[in-house]
Amino acid sequence: MIVQDAGSTDGTVELIEALGDPRVRLFVEPDRGQSDALNRAIARARGEWVCWLNVDDLLRPGLFAAAEGVPGGVDVVYGDFEWIDEHGRRLRHFRPAPELSQERLLADGCYVFSGAMLLRRSLFDRFGRFDERLHLTMDYDFFLRIAPHVRARYVPRTLGAFRVHGDSKTADTSWGIFRETGRVRRRHGGYRLSTRRAVLVNQVKQVIDVATLPVRRRMGWR
Repeated sequence: MIVQDAGSTDGTVELIEALGDPRVRLFVEPDRGQSDALNRAIARARGEWVCWLNVDDLLRPGLFAAAEGVPGGVDVVYGDFEWIDEHGRRLRHFRPAPELSQERLLADGCYVFSGAMLLRRSLFDRFGRFDERLHLTMDYDFFLRIAPHVRARYVPRTLGAFRVHGDSKTADTSWGIFRETGRVRRRHGGYRLSTRRAVLVNQVKQVIDVATLPVRRRMGWR
């Protein structure tokens, strides 16, 4: 396990050091943002499979077991995930499509969650690392990049949890996510004739969701 820390002051370093577990490798160094931090950690990874987790998200039991017995031709394993609040209570459950398709990713957005997914480390050698110019949608861009070229296996089990609360990175960056998603979709041909209508419908839903977020928060909705 690798903990990539940019110099936090929340006690993370002290906690990891107190564990004294040689399986947990801690690296404290400045970085140029989340994409750079992920690239540094993945470059240091030694295992066959890679999974990355944001600071306040959770892995669910069974994620690593999901890769057991997977044939050599399968590069990605992913499953269901949930949104949880700051207290760990489930807000929503997501069951993604049983295939990792670039066309579906373009039309529906990022319907898979990195915290409920395992990828072979070799994919980053084959298709490159995360784009450091992206600050919010680097995973979406990577999934679009690899989807036409890999075999994925869907596991119908909840494998990860994405925490939603007022202090999370994505809480106050909704318009930024919307803009970056549009850039990434354009980069991967999302506005071509076969996907244009579905993409535009999805973007309208995003606009409505972002525009109504302040009202929904005041009413206690998500």
